[in-house]
Amino acid sequence: MILLKRSGLAMAAMLALFAAAPALASLSQGFATSSPVATGSLVALDQKSSGSVAVADLNNAARLFGVVVPPSSASISLSGTGTGQVQVVTTGSAQVLVSTAGGDIHVGDYISVSSVAGVGQKVGASSTRVVGTAQADFNGSGDGATKRTIDDGTTKKEVSIGEIPVVISVSSYTATDGLQSYVVPNWLQNMSNTLAGKAVAPIRIIVAGLILVVAMISISVLLYSAVRNGIISIGRNPLSKNGVLQGVLTVGGVALGILAITAVAMYLVISK
Repeated sequence: MILLKRSGLAMAAMLALFAAAPALASLSQGFATSSPVATGSLVALDQKSSGSVAVADLNNAARLFGVVVPPSSASISLSGTGTGQVQVVTTGSAQVLVSTAGGDIHVGDYISVSSVAGVGQKVGASSTRVVGTAQADFNGSGDGATKRTIDDGTTKKEVSIGEIPVVISVSSYTATDGLQSYVVPNWLQNMSNTLAGKAVAPIRIIVAGLILVVAMISISVLLYSAVRNGIISIGRNPLSKNGVLQGVLTVGGVALGILAITAVAMYLVISK
């Protein structure tokens, strides 16, 4: 009974942490700017001034850093130094200005810099930096959507600009569809890029996957053997129940240790 009560308390604490996670997810920091930046705009680190940001465009997309938000919108805000301070969200969720320059946006699409300064778009076929993933659809209609004509150097076209929620996670996006016959799935490639903070070679992802497969097979064999032998032992001698349970718990601890080592090994493979 005591064990059950403790387990219940632990579960309640975990649920409370998970429930509180969304409220603690957004982190913003103050940065100086040389000119006003609209809320919801994508910004990049200013190469000429430390601790400053500039509106993100195709020229500085490689330094894409975050999204400008109202000072009170983030759960955790850090102040900065300098004039023209803006709060930039680097982790969490934020309302982001987007356009249909790259096509209609759907939930789960990666958002990159567009030809309109400070405005994002659905990521294209080229490898680039992305600010995060869309949490709502945008097809150019709806309240607040505006029209604008852009010139890509060869043609002019009209695009719609609006605002949608985006989960902010600035990372490198590698376009892999159709490039190689053996390439890993696009979602796995981009998840690996996010974890490593850079473009990861497909072969490294495959090696990390093999490490995970071997580890899971080893853990499955260990757990199966422990449970099977425990059932046989209890069947032969019911008094050995406590010893068998301790043995199963020990094997469970070993399995968790293997998982931890596997996670570290996989991270080292894809990040080096």
